Amino acid sequence: MKSQKRRRFWVDPSLQFHLLSVVLTLVLGSVALVSYSVMRGVEEAALSSQELFHSLEWTRQAMRGPLIISGAIAVLASALVALVWSHRFAGPLRVLSGALERLAQGNFSVPIRVRRSDAHHELVGDFAAMQESLRGRLEADLRALAEASRRLREARDRIQDQEARQAADAALAAAQALESRYRL
Repeated sequence: MKSQKRRRFWVDPSLQFHLLSVVLTLVLGSVALVSYSVMRGVEEAALSSQELFHSLEWTRQAMRGPLIISGAIAVLASALVALVWSHRFAGPLRVLSGALERLAQGNFSVPIRVRRSDAHHELVGDFAAMQESLRGRLEADLRALAEASRRLREARDRIQDQEARQAADAALAAAQALESRYRL
């Protein structure tokens, strides 16, 4: 089997640029926060000690607090952004998965919706359009089947032969089973 590799790196440029800008903003913000905290901590420690030169141990002690605080803030902010983005990505896929399950069971009655701000909203929109198209085709086929069943019932009522009548009854039962398979 031939490998199916992507030919283009930028599959959805607007979405990918948006993600890239969010991640870069987060990283730059974290670096700026850590830098500011460290410089501020060292400056305050130097002012309080009134010494010109400091030992490495003193510098390490002076930087520990600001580094821990700014690092924790950066990690929490990153986790929050990751949580929001994972929700924006996973939510529509979960909605789509549920819709596929309902469709596999023959249920066309529940429309599929996601927020326009969610990722994959175009995919979900395409799926919704496909679902509606299938629903329309199925409705037309079921109307045609109902009409054929009606004509078969009328013909069955005119049949005098018992064996032929039983065959018509079996065909009607099969048609009614088909009609009841789907929820539109």
